Amino acid sequence: MGVVVAWGLVAGLHLFGLKLANLWLFGLLLTGLGWLVAVAVTGIALVALWRRGRSVPALSLVLVPGVLAPVAIVAVDWTSTFVHSFYRLHRADFQAAAALADQVTARYGDRYGQVLPKDLGHLSSKGRAVRIGAEGSGPAGILLPVRVGIPDGAAGYAYFADTPGDTSFDCFADPCRVRWSLGDGWYWLD
Repeated sequence: MGVVVAWGLVAGLHLFGLKLANLWLFGLLLTGLGWLVAVAVTGIALVALWRRGRSVPALSLVLVPGVLAPVAIVAVDWTSTFVHSFYRLHRADFQAAAALADQVTARYGDRYGQVLPKDLGHLSSKGRAVRIGAEGSGPAGILLPVRVGIPDGAAGYAYFADTPGDTSFDCFADPCRVRWSLGDGWYWLD
């Protein structure tokens, strides 16, 4: 059971990797510690069962999840899983944020944009919305940054009244593009 819990913790760290990326070095250390604990728990469980003379249960109960879990964790696109599930879970809040889109006038030069109402602050890592525009001419929209890079760059949810197409946007002095359409005018940019 401990092996499953340990690998579940690692999967959870990868699921929330976008949020952990804002913690910079601490986020990397936390993820590395999670992997270290999971490998150690798997090894300890394997040795404990092996010493008891239960080699078949040791292989089936420890090694199978201890090998399959890391493979599954590495194979899954956790960014897509997080982005789509978070959007579906908070769809009504995203609709409320879209209704405020015309009121957002601050650009990233205004220090991460305008503060969102308290009930919508969880949609953005900084609790803010930023007006972004296409490089050159094209649609403008709002960005709710989920990950903010150092010193530049961002990834997050963006709302556009018009379809953005294959346009490049200025996301905190780094170009970003639409990766996924989420519906209702919302897109994921990175």
